[in-house]
Amino acid sequence: MPVLRWLARVPVRYCVALGVIVVPILATLVARWALGDDRTAADVAELGYGLPALQEGRWWTLFTGTVLVDGLSIPLPSFTVIAVVLYEHVARHWRTLVALVGGQVLGVLLVLLAVIPLQDNTGAFAREITTVTDFGISVGGFACMGAWTAYLRSPLRRATRLGVTCYMFGPLLLSGLIFDLSHTVGWFLGILAGPFLMRPKQQDQRPVGRQAWPWMAPAVVVGTTIGIYAGWSGGGIGGIFGWGPEP
Repeated sequence: MPVLRWLARVPVRYCVALGVIVVPILATLVARWALGDDRTAADVAELGYGLPALQEGRWWTLFTGTVLVDGLSIPLPSFTVIAVVLYEHVARHWRTLVALVGGQVLGVLLVLLAVIPLQDNTGAFAREITTVTDFGISVGGFACMGAWTAYLRSPLRRATRLGVTCYMFGPLLLSGLIFDLSHTVGWFLGILAGPFLMRPKQQDQRPVGRQAWPWMAPAVVVGTTIGIYAGWSGGGIGGIFGWGPEP
């Protein structure tokens, strides 16, 4: 079969990236079969992760919610695939798998544990992050992107991290969805884990010096601009302080 021949030619180094595409599709087909044709939104929500699921003891949703998307539609390749390919190209498959799965599970868990004190808060943002159910592996994608920056040369590494961090503020302040918070945590987890996952000889130990500064201003402008656009059009509840458009 042409598909099988194509799969056989995929380099081993990109096996995790291929899995990010194939595994969610297979998981979706299994979930559709298990729930049947008369599944409801509540049935699908039982498979997603969130604070309600964690408090009810449904720990497995950290994995089922990762490989499924809301509505049990067939997931399409997204930013996560790009992040995984970039990281897998330099770090190979086992490091990528650790960053992807570890960043996803740990990032989601840290966010859910951190928002427990907000359960009794009546604010829109507090209600959003303590009651919703989320799906997808994008948190792990941001962890892979953060880990990938460890392989960049010093000036570009600092500028990339600064630009993406500036981007993160837009969705947090103007949209305020649960994944806006977990994406940020995943991104910083990747930055922290990246150097530890590298082989020592691969680490770039050169000082940043003055050569980094010409990259900084464009990184701030581009990251902030994209972040504001993403936050304003994100369809959330208006951000942490309600600054965004009304839902």
